[in-house]
Amino acid sequence: MRVIVIGIGEVGQHIARTLSSDRHDVTVVDSDATRVAALQGDLDALVVAGDGASPKFLRELGAGEADLLCAVTQSDPVNVIAALVAHQLGAKQTVARVRDAEYFGADESFARDQLGIDFVINPDLATAEDLAEAILLPGAVHVEYFAGGKVAVAESILTHRSPLVGQPFGARRIVRPSFVFGLIRDGRAIAVEPGHRAKVGDHILVAAAREDIEPVVAHIAGSAKRVRDVIIFGGGRIGLPLARRLEAARSFNVTIMERDAERAWQIAEQLAGTTVLHEEGVGKDALLAHGVDRAGAFVACAGDDRSNLLAALHAHQLGAGLSLAIVSREEFTPLVDALGIDASFSPRLVTAEAILRAVRGPNVHAMYLLSGGAEVVEVQADAGCKAEGRTLAAVNSDALTHVTAIVRHDRVLIPQNDERLRAGDRLVVFNVRQGVAKLHQTFDAVA
Repeated sequence: MRVIVIGIGEVGQHIARTLSSDRHDVTVVDSDATRVAALQGDLDALVVAGDGASPKFLRELGAGEADLLCAVTQSDPVNVIAALVAHQLGAKQTVARVRDAEYFGADESFARDQLGIDFVINPDLATAEDLAEAILLPGAVHVEYFAGGKVAVAESILTHRSPLVGQPFGARRIVRPSFVFGLIRDGRAIAVEPGHRAKVGDHILVAAAREDIEPVVAHIAGSAKRVRDVIIFGGGRIGLPLARRLEAARSFNVTIMERDAERAWQIAEQLAGTTVLHEEGVGKDALLAHGVDRAGAFVACAGDDRSNLLAALHAHQLGAGLSLAIVSREEFTPLVDALGIDASFSPRLVTAEAILRAVRGPNVHAMYLLSGGAEVVEVQADAGCKAEGRTLAAVNSDALTHVTAIVRHDRVLIPQNDERLRAGDRLVVFNVRQGVAKLHQTFDAVA
């Protein structure tokens, strides 16, 4: 595919690197000539300086012949105009990152049907939803849902209480139908083999039907205490919608710590059931004074990675049940494990997930990118594809992947190696990134 990426910040660089590694023809545009010059030899893509919102520039760039244009600058107006112009010029698909929720509201049909922008991504709202889902599932630090919510993929951290520690995965006791398919260790995601042994601190990836995931995660974690008290550090684009989501669940005591006094008053006026505190510090004394040691979950989303990491570190050390941090910059991701923070969430990855779904084609229905470089993808097996009628063991070998769950006629199947795939099956697969092309070769219909 020919892809144009407008904006060369953290998100733009990540998308460009990912797409170029998949062998797409990528052009990256940024208005900052100095930044363009610095990255021309660093990205396997054509990097050019220019105004991504200029119709004249986009026409000269050939945006009308692009298969996909992604506008991911820091400016919502620039992103919307770039996507709109590219659509008018003839680009096949357009994606715009829009962080201001007031632009289109909850209904994106106007952007799609009237303006021709195929996908509008609000990474902050999506990240807030991801955080809420993790807090809602006891024992998990992350959970994603696939196949219309029928399949759950959860990430759980092993403690000394976990029955998996020291045991080969092939010998684990199954409490409900589930498949432990991967683990993250030392920042790297790998596929689990039956002979692998779990260690304390491993992040375990497990797939199960939605109705089974809670007891499965509780068993893996060794114990799972339901969160009641949540402290949110930062009431910005992520903290405010997260608090709204938790308020709607009606089972949490939510406190927001906000540094800006005026912003704190605005938040308090919008959230009737949340305690809002004007608090400038991130030190242990300030956190302790507001009950972080008794909190079931602490979420650091203040808009600055360094402050988030420091606040989450202090919360972890003070005894918060779950410490989560927003980490936007890739260079800070290794610090999450090193500091003992339970998990990080990245708006950058949320944006990349949405764009990669557009690139991968209509058979890819959902995607979850792990910080360790692997991904979980929902694909559909076409009639006449290479996988149809073959055993799961053969399909996994062909696709360089691991099928973790199958949805067939609305039933969730936790697969066995002798299971034969059928046309129309929805498959949730774990892919360590070298099998991207193989996925299409295996599950797409033969032309």
